[in-house]
Amino acid sequence: MSVRESLIKHLTSILRASEGTILVVLCDQNGLSIAKIGRKSDIDLNPNQITSLASAAFSASQENWEDLNIKDQVISFSYFDKICLITIRINETLLTIVHDYHKEWPLDADNLASSMYYLKQKLGDFFGGGGESEKDIEEFCDKVRSATYLFGMGSEVPFTSYLPEKIDKSDILNSISTVLDSIQNPIFIRYSLVNPSGLTLDAREVSGKNLPVSVEEFSANANVAFQKMKEESEGSSIGDLLSYVTIAGQDTENFYGLLASPSGKINFSKMEETSNVQEISFIGLFTLTYGGIPVISEARNIIFSILEILGKEQTTQNFIESINVLTSFKYD
Repeated sequence: MSVRESLIKHLTSILRASEGTILVVLCDQNGLSIAKIGRKSDIDLNPNQITSLASAAFSASQENWEDLNIKDQVISFSYFDKICLITIRINETLLTIVHDYHKEWPLDADNLASSMYYLKQKLGDFFGGGGESEKDIEEFCDKVRSATYLFGMGSEVPFTSYLPEKIDKSDILNSISTVLDSIQNPIFIRYSLVNPSGLTLDAREVSGKNLPVSVEEFSANANVAFQKMKEESEGSSIGDLLSYVTIAGQDTENFYGLLASPSGKINFSKMEETSNVQEISFIGLFTLTYGGIPVISEARNIIFSILEILGKEQTTQNFIESINVLTSFKYD
């Protein structure tokens, strides 16, 4: 069996592990396809766009993790209206799983880790893995398994609104600030709202966490990654980008996650017949101590409350609905 045939065999194992998985692609870090396997689906996929998104998903947040002195990035989840892209770097390649999370969620973490083991071995043989030991490969697989499990675990925060009793329409930012102060659970290390250019509109940070970059710089860099993903997916049949989550860490006990998602549109102009409407994004940094379910639940509640102040916006509404789907499934 050739190396390529062996790669296809293990990609097929990932595909068959879940009826929700539509396509599994292996590409280089520039998005050039190496091998892929898929099944028939009502969702129209462009494999070239998928590999481009995979490359963006993994490279976009690299600067943030380096600035935070948090290494290494383990996995990323890019949620769209119709599917989720799960991207994992294996040596010099990127494995991307295209998964219909409406049909089934979360992934089988054990099967995924098992496939990672054999893929990492084969890719080491094919590209030259630098003489990785059995222990190195096992540690890599354990991180993938743990990150996948943890992101699908935890207690859901009830769907609620943090809307203030009174909203001052002349001072919308103050009302939004009240929402940010109303978070019910100590989920995020830091979280913020930014405009498309990365300017921080409002931010919060847990005291005592001496991170090497400011919350403003962190938010701006994370927003660049989110905007890059949005640009790559523009006009795609898979729908709008609803949220981007990436997880990094040296060991399974100290995983950090970054979340970015749309948060509605705000009009900064107070003059009639003028408009300065900008999309805003929510950016959050968290640990996986409590699992991923309470993190995405709390992000949903914050963004839902902000949307009640700003007015409906379809992509943000779709984000809220996607989180309700994700929190209805989780590991036991």
